[in-house]
Amino acid sequence: MEITDRGRLRCDDPLIADALNRLLGSLARDLIFDIPLGSLLQHDLVGRIAVTAALGPLYLADLMEARPLALIAGCPSVDRLAELVRCISDRPKPVYHGPPLGRLPLTRSERRLLRAYVLADSLEAVARQLGIKKKTAANRLSLVKEKLDVKTHGQLLRAYFEGAYD
Repeated sequence: MEITDRGRLRCDDPLIADALNRLLGSLARDLIFDIPLGSLLQHDLVGRIAVTAALGPLYLADLMEARPLALIAGCPSVDRLAELVRCISDRPKPVYHGPPLGRLPLTRSERRLLRAYVLADSLEAVARQLGIKKKTAANRLSLVKEKLDVKTHGQLLRAYFEGAYD
């Protein structure tokens, strides 16, 4: 979903876009949706209201570090979304509406590595982005997997986006 040059919300489903524009009016301009999942990592969120279905504390913490005006995670309905967005526009500080983040199992640098791995198409790309050797990236990623008690790539993605770790 994106905002058109006339300030209206545009998405692949015109019914959803029309409903959100009618419910939120000009407030829809500040919204950015996490479709597909993980896409918010590639956007500048400063001053925007980020909306995601993801509930994983690691992912949500990474999104909050991007300094959005607000982050709304796991919102159950369009009506609730409209209610939250109307309240957020009056707040001077960043707002978070979602599951408790609690104590995160990874350090900031481990999350940075994991985030790069989620976005990259290869371990070489991760190493290049972080300015480390491929072997170093692989070793650190193994430690991250061990901390999250996961073995496969799919389990790692689930741990990041859904919080499915011990």
